Parts: sequence; C-alpha cells; structure tokens
Amino acid sequence: MDSQQPDPPPQRKLVFAPLGADMFGDDILLFEHGILFALETAVEAAGGFAYADVHDALGGTDKKDRPVPPLTESEVYALAARAQCDALVDGMLSCERDAETGALSHVTVSLRVFAPATGEFFAPDSLTFAAFDPAARPEVLALDYDLWIALQYRLCAALLDTLGANVPWRFTTDALQPTPSWPAYVAFLKGKRLARTPETKLGYYEQAVGQDPDFFLALYNSAMLYKTQTDYAMTRKRLGRAAAVTSDPADLGDVYFELGLASIYLGDPKTARNFWEKALEYAPDNPALYVNMAGTYEQEENWNEAIRLNEQALEKAPDYHKAVVSLGRLHAMFGRLERAIPLYERALALQPDDALRRSVLGGCYLADGRDEDARAQFKAAVGLDPDGDPGKYAAQELEKLGPKPGGSGEEEGEGGEGPKKKRWGLF
Repeated sequence: MDSQQPDPPPQRKLVFAPLGADMFGDDILLFEHGILFALETAVEAAGGFAYADVHDALGGTDKKDRPVPPLTESEVYALAARAQCDALVDGMLSCERDAETGALSHVTVSLRVFAPATGEFFAPDSLTFAAFDPAARPEVLALDYDLWIALQYRLCAALLDTLGANVPWRFTTDALQPTPSWPAYVAFLKGKRLARTPETKLGYYEQAVGQDPDFFLALYNSAMLYKTQTDYAMTRKRLGRAAAVTSDPADLGDVYFELGLASIYLGDPKTARNFWEKALEYAPDNPALYVNMAGTYEQEENWNEAIRLNEQALEKAPDYHKAVVSLGRLHAMFGRLERAIPLYERALALQPDDALRRSVLGGCYLADGRDEDARAQFKAAVGLDPDGDPGKYAAQELEKLGPKPGGSGEEEGEGGEGPKKKRWGLF
C-alpha cells in the first residue's frame, strides 16, 4: 500500500497594499502597478508564499485609490488583522518631474513590510528609478524598458531578502519582461491591474496581442476572459496559440488543461482527452487531469478505464475529494457497496458538511441493510440542506424508513428486489 506523502508546509500569506505617492498622474499609476506586478511575479517564483492584493483580500475600493500620505502604523495593524496575513507590504513613491516637460524624471520607491506575528516593521533600502526620457511628452511614461526591468529586479530581490527568502535561480529579468514590446507591456498592465470590467480587461489584452502576437500572458489571460464569456471556440483558439509560443512546462501544463476544458464545453470529449494526455506530460501529478479524463471514458461507458484513472488520481493525491467521490460513485453504480461505502465515508471525512455525500452514503447503507446507519446520514443531510435535492431525497428515505428502527426498510419495493433494493438516487 502506498504511503501518503507528508503535507507540504503551509504557504505564508502576503498581502500587498497600494503604494502611497506624493503626486498623481496616469504615468505614476502605471509605474506603481508595474512594480506590484513585478513583486507578484517574484513572490510566485520564490514559492512558499501566497500573493494577494489587499483589494482582493478585503474587497472595497477601486484599485486606482491609494493613500496619501502613506498608511499610518495603526492603519497597517488594522489591515493586516482583517486580511489575516503573515506579512503586509506597502510603501511610498516619491516622485519628481522635469520642470520644462512635466515628464517624470525620478521616482524613489520605499517598501515596508509588517509582520503581525511579531508586530515589527522591516524596510528594505529605498531604490531610485532615474530611467526616464525628459524629452518625452508629459502624459507618456517614457523610460528605458530594459533598465526599468533591471531596477525592478533589484527591488524584488530586496523584498525577498527581507522576507527571508532566496531569489530562485530561474528568476531572472526575463521573468519580469514577459514581452519585448513596451506598448504590449503597457496594455497588459492596464488590463491586469487597472481595468474595472471584464470587457475592458479583454480590450486591453487584445491591444497587447495586437502589439505582440507571441505575448504568452496576454494570450492566456484573454483566453480565460473568453471562457467567462462562454466563447469556447475563441478560448480554444487563443489557448492553442499560447501553447505554441511557450516552452515553460508549468505554462504548458496549465494551457493543455484549459484546452481540454474548452473542448468539453464544445462537446468534443475525445479531443479534450487528447489535450489532457498532453497535459500529463508536463503535470503528471495533477489529479484533476486523471479525474477529467475518467469523465470522458464514462461518457463512452468505458467503466473500467474510468475506474483505473480515478484510482491513479488517488495514487497521486490520496485526499483528492473529486477522485474519492467519483470512484465511490462508479462502484455504487454497479452495486459494489463493499468498495463504494468506504470511499464515501472517506469523502465525508474530508468534507463533513456535504449534504449530497451524506444522502448518497445513506442510500448505500440502506442498500447494504444498515438501516440505522442510513437513518443517521439521512437526518444529517436534512439538517444540512433541507430545501435542496440532497435534503429532499434524504427526507423521503427517512419517511420510508419510518420512526421505528428496522421498520419499513424491510418491505419489498415495486421492482420486487426485496430488502436490498437500490434506493440511492443521487450521486
């Protein structure tokens, strides 16, 4: 029997607040969000951290809002407590403009890290960005792209050092410059961090793809927005292009997974399975791939292959709830209660408040002659979801069982199957 792998250490939750600024302007706003995007990229590359924008963590105001002056210490304490994070990162932008053109000439970035566990503040050394073209039009942030990316890298390294994390060897300036095209980068940033609606986001991503047809992040993000709009044909087209322009195994695993989903939505399960088989080359330990592939075999009534794939999913992730439930359902379909019942019991151990699984387990117990165990599960299902289908089904079965132990459960049903009639109607 395979031993279960130890759980990975929990991720440290980092929450990033908007950066304060001593002056306003679209160029400063774009500069700020470029920095936050770089920091997000660095944190994800470092591993062991979960990145969250303070607006995503707490909800509330438009991302264009930022404090002036910077957050007070009491405000930081309050935000960190609400966000329930391991560290809250904020900072300040001190900006200067050229006297003649009004274009940005210098921006000094000062980051600050607050650790709620100790109540301490940490501040990496401030960095000054002086990579601007003073001859540019005032409304245009005209900086040296390569130099700005290099300075962003220094800022990311300083933050990771403050957090006690090493800069990953694969994390280079290339990771912070996802496209060689400055106009494509600007359009992508606006779509990712500034746009308020999905339609506006998609418009910016389309601009980015127009500027750089090989821009992976713009292709992938636009595909995901087409998915939310249920335009699955366009989703699959964009994902296909995204797969063609990247060689990163992690990216390819995600892209082929999504290509499979898009194909399912287009009613093409065989193509979906082909994509998921391709995804397994890059993400062989992803249990969702095995469960999804099993679903395509179920549509073809190839039950043995569906069972095999769900079993493989559990070999990769013994507590993957979807695989536990899917395998239990398949065994229950064929009356193999000795296999189905332990799986449903395991599913409930993972998600004890799942009314549907309690109803199904109750049905399995009933079919196995364990009336009192069935009664307990049905009562629990009614308590959890009295108005939903699981609760209604459970209530019907309780009524059939009657108030006394060992009552109507022994009566022969209409189908003449006797006391072992299969009553479960939900999976």
